[in-house]
Amino acid sequence: MEYVIAVYRSRNVAIRAYNYLSNSGSMCALVSTPRAAGVGCGLSVKLSKSDFLRARSFLAGSETFVGFFLVKTTLHGNTVTRI
Repeated sequence: MEYVIAVYRSRNVAIRAYNYLSNSGSMCALVSTPRAAGVGCGLSVKLSKSDFLRARSFLAGSETFVGFFLVKTTLHGNTVTRI
């Protein structure tokens, strides 16, 4: 399974981004930022790759935005890669 997370330095901004996407019909969730990302406030917005393509310009518009990360679930755990 693969999904994208948007990582922020502010919990408040992460929650606002989640609320915006949720209200606009995107399938998303607030999740704990994986340690492998090594950055952020502890909360990230999780979304599918297709929702990421539609919402990336909005998500990256915040002053506390850190970056997007692709999370792949494998038999040996999650791998996190900056995109």
